[in-house]
Amino acid sequence: MAAFRLDPAHIAYEDDYLLILDKPAGMLVHPTTYERGTTLYDYVAEYYGRKGITADIHPVSRLDRNTSGLVIFAKEPIIQYWLSKQHIQKEYLALTAHHLPQKEGIIEAPIARTPDSIIKRCVSPEGKYAKTAYKHLLTNKGISLVQLQLFTGRTHQIRVHMAYIGCPLYNDNLYGTPGPQARHALHAYKLAFKHPVGDFPLEITRDLPEDLHKIIY
Repeated sequence: MAAFRLDPAHIAYEDDYLLILDKPAGMLVHPTTYERGTTLYDYVAEYYGRKGITADIHPVSRLDRNTSGLVIFAKEPIIQYWLSKQHIQKEYLALTAHHLPQKEGIIEAPIARTPDSIIKRCVSPEGKYAKTAYKHLLTNKGISLVQLQLFTGRTHQIRVHMAYIGCPLYNDNLYGTPGPQARHALHAYKLAFKHPVGDFPLEITRDLPEDLHKIIY
């Protein structure tokens, strides 16, 4: 992706304990053996250095490379631990070119790794319990905007569950029409939880990003 610099437009919330960012699509959250220097973690480190912030960088939530939206970083290990012990409400916006079976519903279907792939997941009785709620918001230009809430956190859960009900995400070439991997139409738009220090409710939202907005509007 093009050169990136963390700036106020990407910061959804920040205090002495937390940093919540709106991650663009196409970026990993954490460095890997094969990719360093261009992940969200690296840009947080650069931001800390630029601002003179002496804090740790502990990802609390993660997103797929091609999913955009809200990611939480804890600035201390104990904050990361406290957040791991509470339920964080996570909601997403997605686009699909297929009609939903009903206006809203619950998908409860166990998810496992596909036997012949280290990346792809599938619904399988041998899998781990997974639950997703969906709600149709609107349809325009043959594309539907769907609101989804996760009750569990399995790898690729929304993408697998939507494909399972016959509605793979728009441009999801792993679970929809095969092809080179692209920016699937999924955005983590809302996080709600109790602040681990102040014990007050936090609800952070970010609008549908411009690239997905252009597809449906």
